[in-house]
Formats: sequence, structure tokens, C-alpha cells
Amino acid sequence: MTEESQALQESKEPFNQFMGAILEAYHDKGMYDGDRLSVYAGSLLAKYPLPTVPDGVSTEEQARALVQRAESMPGEEPSDAMQWLMDALVLWPDCAESYMWTANIIEGREHAPLLMLPFYSIAIEALRRRLGPGGALDESGQPRAIPEVPLLVKALVGLGETFATTGYSGDGVPLYVEALRYDPEDSQGARPRLALALAIRADPEGAAATLAQAAPTPLVLYARAIAAYCRGDSAGPARRALIEARRANPYVTAIITGKRKMLGMLTGEAAFDDAQYIYLAISPALKVVPGLVAWVRKEVGVSPPPGHGGGKKKR
Repeated sequence: MTEESQALQESKEPFNQFMGAILEAYHDKGMYDGDRLSVYAGSLLAKYPLPTVPDGVSTEEQARALVQRAESMPGEEPSDAMQWLMDALVLWPDCAESYMWTANIIEGREHAPLLMLPFYSIAIEALRRRLGPGGALDESGQPRAIPEVPLLVKALVGLGETFATTGYSGDGVPLYVEALRYDPEDSQGARPRLALALAIRADPEGAAATLAQAAPTPLVLYARAIAAYCRGDSAGPARRALIEARRANPYVTAIITGKRKMLGMLTGEAAFDDAQYIYLAISPALKVVPGLVAWVRKEVGVSPPPGHGGGKKKR
């Protein structure tokens, strides 16, 4: 158990205790299956007294209202918001919105990806149950126009990204593929993340094909440069792709080369904030693709710091 998990379990606040118990089940007890973890979460929630629900309001409606109330609270983790999230889950164990908000709370903390994994997993299972046997697609094979579908897409991409950040990029591939099935317009950036996962898995051709029809967002442009580099095209197509990506947002390479620090928080400077977002998305490739960081430094004209190897092979 991480120190964070232990601290949560020892907390006097019910929501923090619940979070700590879920983290322990996932990381210490090996409860990785989302369905099994959901059942365990439900058994924990059943031990808490049911909050009061106003007359004429369903438990699902009240749970959603409580999450919306928590989201509107200013500041970080106010105790009232934590209680509302807990009440929402006790009222409705399939309140995926509460689990998603929990993942948002965790983001930015130390060991955040590891801490976010179980909550994304439970959210996905809760949404599948809410969608029912028909799933996210209607009879014609089109995404259903209900709130659960975009929320499921967001959870799938979030879980895939946490896998990638913790060094298991391949585990995100089926999640991204599923997300794109329900969100062909790719509102959550599943396509470039899928391409990066394929490039890391030594399938740069698959990565390039995945990006062929993608809108040229800055993240897509950087993913194209990395895919081209992984194909061995560093002197031609990859260089041109990197130039195009830098034109879209030069701050990304500034972070990669160490000229700008990754702050991990919004600064109000749109291009730099977007660069931090892009850097996080491509960081798994930067960590494991041999020579990638050194190549970026060379193309940008920045000397590596002492002892910097410019990328390492994945074990």
C-alpha cells in the first residue's frame, strides 16, 4: 500500500476511508478486474446509512445532483464536497460521475496514475451496467445519444492513459479502440494515444495508419513525428513532421529539452498549458523509445545535460 492509500484509510472522513479501501483492494489484494472491484465497492457502500432524498426525487437524480454540487465547489477537496460524493455513491453505487470526479481529484498528486486506475475501472463497469445489454450503440450501430456514452468514452481514454503513464501502454490499445467506436469524432484524443501505444509496441505502420485521417491537432502532429521516428525516418519524414508539430506548439519541445519546466498546473497561458497536456500524452513514448529524446534535442539544437541518455529501452 502506498503512503497515500494508508493515509486515506486512516482518515476519519468516510469518503477518504472508502478511497483508501478501494486502493488497497486494487494494489495490495490484486483485485484488478473491474467487475470484481465494483462488487467489492458495492459491499463497502452498503455498510453506510442512506442519505435523505427529497420527496419526488429519485436516488439517481439526487446522486447526480450531489456530484454536480461537488463539482461547483471552489478550492481543492473541501470536506463538504467529499461528503456529497460519498452520499452520491451510497445512494447509487453505479454513480460513475462520482468515481470520475474522484479520478480528477487525484490527478496531479504523487503516484496519481496508480491511484486513478481503480476508480476509472469501477466507473467503466458502472457505465456498462447503466447502458444495459444493448451497450453504447443503437440498432444501426451508431452511438446512443445519452449521457452515459460520452462519459464512458472519457473513462476509457482516462484508463488507457493511466496504463500508458505507468508503463503498460499495450493495455490501453483495446480501450482506445472501443472509445473510437463510440466517439468517431474523437473528442477525447483516443486516436493519437492509440497511435503512440502502437508505436511503443513496435508497430509504427499501424500508428501511422491510425493517424492518417486524424485532424491535425498539435497532439496528433507530435504523435505523427514519433510514429515516423519509430519507422526509422528520422532524417526525412520524422524531421518534417517534427517541424510541423513545433509550428503548432513549440513549447512541447521546450519541455522535452528542458528549456521550459513542466509545472503540472494551469498557468493561464493557453499554448503552454496545452503543451503540458501534450507532453503528458507523449511522455510514455519519450521514456521508452530508444534515442527519441536525443533525436528531439538534436533537431531542436539543444545539448543534452550531463548524464542524460536521451531515452532508454523498455524492459
